[in-house]
Amino acid sequence: MSENKNQTNLLTIEDFFKMFKDNLKKELNIYENLENNEYIELLTSIINEYESEFYNDFSEIFTYNYYQNLLNSNVMDQILKFVQNKIALNNTGKEKVIKKERTICQDTLYLYGFDYMNSKNSEIESKFVSKITGKDIPVNYKAAQIITNNDLFFRPPKGDPKLRGPHVSYTIEYSLDYWLKFKSQISDYINAFENSHSKDYLDDLKDYRYWLNKYHTFINLLNQTNTLNEMKEGDKHVKY
Repeated sequence: MSENKNQTNLLTIEDFFKMFKDNLKKELNIYENLENNEYIELLTSIINEYESEFYNDFSEIFTYNYYQNLLNSNVMDQILKFVQNKIALNNTGKEKVIKKERTICQDTLYLYGFDYMNSKNSEIESKFVSKITGKDIPVNYKAAQIITNNDLFFRPPKGDPKLRGPHVSYTIEYSLDYWLKFKSQISDYINAFENSHSKDYLDDLKDYRYWLNKYHTFINLLNQTNTLNEMKEGDKHVKY
């Protein structure tokens, strides 16, 4: 029974994977059959071109997408609800909000296929590293602070950290007024980003995300197919 079920699942995923690859070939105007690694090479080359185009803008792009996701999900509303109902010495619900915010941050990094490398050496800049192309990409303080701050309510001081005095410290922020202003500020950031870039630029960014999703879908389907093939081979060798 288990073997039949695995075979059914395998066929379903294999059929879907084949359909996905057939559609991909049409989009790329390819008529010959390709090996899986050749599909990956093609998708990687497309992503590499976009990484080069947006190379100097990724800090702003990351922040833009992160802020979009905060507003488009229910996380921003959950932050406001938490601080509005918070009672002194009672942090009920805080960890849930923090966890969801961290998920949004990680999902934004995942979309672009980035690892964040935090340098411990003050003379060496932190950076993004593309897991798709291997490219090192510069990251600014604002984006780095979003990525490394594991407590959303632990807010950093404003301004360039290199210009601050030695005694400037972070604050713990539970003020409803602060977070209402924060919501307004991130909405302004999104609007400013979109208004300061041309339609062609925004269209390219949309196309880039499209091909990133294609890449991630291909890799996920490939991994699922390989896993189920291994399960099928394992069933063949089971002795009863």
